[in-house]
Amino acid sequence: MNSSNEFLKALKESLNEVGGEAYLIGTFVRERLMDFKSQPSKLDIIYKGDINKLLMSLDNKQFSFYSLKENKDTYRYSDRNVVFNINKMKGKNIEEDLSKRDFSINAICLKLIENKIIDPFNGRKAIKCRIIQSIRDTSIEEDPIRILRGIRFCIRYGMHFNLETENKIVDLSYKLKSSNKEQVFTELMKLMEIDDNGRAFEVLDNYGVLKNIFPYMEELKTVGKCKYHIEDAFTHMKLTYEVFKDVVKGRIKIEGLNLEHLEDCIDSFKVRECVSLACFLHDIGKFNCYKEKEDSVSFLGHEKEGAKIVNDICKDMRVPKKSAQLVEVLVEAHMCPLEIFKMDENKRMEAAHKFFERYNKYFEFILIISLCDNYATYDSLCQDTKKHEYKKFIEEMICKYKFQK
Repeated sequence: MNSSNEFLKALKESLNEVGGEAYLIGTFVRERLMDFKSQPSKLDIIYKGDINKLLMSLDNKQFSFYSLKENKDTYRYSDRNVVFNINKMKGKNIEEDLSKRDFSINAICLKLIENKIIDPFNGRKAIKCRIIQSIRDTSIEEDPIRILRGIRFCIRYGMHFNLETENKIVDLSYKLKSSNKEQVFTELMKLMEIDDNGRAFEVLDNYGVLKNIFPYMEELKTVGKCKYHIEDAFTHMKLTYEVFKDVVKGRIKIEGLNLEHLEDCIDSFKVRECVSLACFLHDIGKFNCYKEKEDSVSFLGHEKEGAKIVNDICKDMRVPKKSAQLVEVLVEAHMCPLEIFKMDENKRMEAAHKFFERYNKYFEFILIISLCDNYATYDSLCQDTKKHEYKKFIEEMICKYKFQK
């Protein structure tokens, strides 16, 4: 028996002991309706009754819940595989509680003991039709962060918004500028986490959302074309992010690279998502550094300018210190490997040694972002020979570091 089944069995026993009404809702219900064999990592319960008695009963059954600091009406228990939440009912009855949810696919619940499905907003039909629909006309306006959550569902489940919800997202995305920036960042990291094919920033841009999260997004579409790039800076940033997703998913293999390092945790996030963000933001400094002289275009110093912009973004969004530092360093140093690659063979060794010495704990991630950056460039230029030459150089750099270490 898995932990979810064990908990539900214990919960039903507790309900028989202390009474009250309990409803299974959210991720668990949604994902099981989409795929009965799925094993969701989150299980949410709505409870109406004496919650202290319920928690005591569950504690006697080895399920010890604690109150969340950010929401005292939510109680949590975690094991290795699943997070369990018990929430006090909001409203007089379950229908009123469900009416406060974001989308119809999240407003389906199962009443425990009776095993009765309650679906007042036709969420099951929406799942079948692959549609994401707001429950009320005011849902997005009440909480604009639902825009990011909805886009995450679109990408994860291959769904689409109904016309009314889509129009609300386009019209109200500007409200993200005045939303809780910490929550915006967390939702963005969740979005990148499930984005296996690198579509996130393209979708965010298509809905007019991205320009309300990061600065210079529209401006970067006007610069970037030069002898090294046939596309604008914004398009190149998206392509670099897409290439990184190919690396993560093994569609592009880098000899000697340990992808497990990307799964390490930093603050409350994975290193993988921090590198994902750095891959997209790596050229954000190009608009401010754009210079045109006669027939040539220059972006000299864009990596340092980009690091400053990233620093400001991270402060504004209250990004945890270690995560912010990682993203900033990767943006600032993303040109270093290419500079070494362009050197004569007799100078490379010394330069590589200094690079490893300076960026010791970050070197592997800098090499990854540099590879993704140049892969995106050479792909656009259809220069496969240079692409493979640079990949070989990055693999040699990884090998040299391991030998030195």
